[in-house]
Amino acid sequence: MSDLRSRRGFAGAGSGHGQSVVEYALLVSLVAGALALAMALMGISVRGVYCSVARGLGSDAMCGVYFSDGFDDLSGWFVERGKWRVSDGLLHGGRGEGRIYRDVDADDYTITIDGASLAKGRGYGVFFRTDPGPPMNGYSFQYDPGWGAGAFVMRKWVHGHELSPFAVARAPGFDWYGEDRQVQVGVDGDHFTAIIDGEIVLEGSDDTFGSGGIGLRTWGGSDVSFDGVVVTP
Repeated sequence: MSDLRSRRGFAGAGSGHGQSVVEYALLVSLVAGALALAMALMGISVRGVYCSVARGLGSDAMCGVYFSDGFDDLSGWFVERGKWRVSDGLLHGGRGEGRIYRDVDADDYTITIDGASLAKGRGYGVFFRTDPGPPMNGYSFQYDPGWGAGAFVMRKWVHGHELSPFAVARAPGFDWYGEDRQVQVGVDGDHFTAIIDGEIVLEGSDDTFGSGGIGLRTWGGSDVSFDGVVVTP
């Protein structure tokens, strides 16, 4: 009898322990769901946060990274014009008009550029949905202290010519120079989003070009460097 009670007691303890595991799992799920909802309401990508952590741990396997480049060299890039060089893991561009491109095998993606630092000059640009041609067609997001008192700008390029901006956000008080910025451009259908250091600075829409690669641009005596680039879904 004592042996039977002993087995029953063990079974009861196991049942209680199993129930507590389920309760903890449910609690964790609820907290994770609430956190994901809060992040979504703030415009923060859960996938983006996850992939940033994964990249920090040296793993891109679960993020579907289209490509990443830490700028050890310029292999895979097409230099159309300008002076581009790699030194100590940084890509340097300038002065004058410079354009450099890379293919992306996708229509929609997010470009993340780390350590973008403008030392001087009138600005730099990030090309997206771009066919280098020649002639070049596509779009650019421009970090542009030379536009008025300073602005973030989106332009369309047709047959190598940049057209008037289709989206502008003036930012006269922004600290344009000497800061390492994270620059992101999200490309989703006909909607484009530019993010600087985690904050949305500009949104624009255009449906002329549905696919194309990425690139970087300099102009107007700019001296700029980039630490790395990652393109993700």
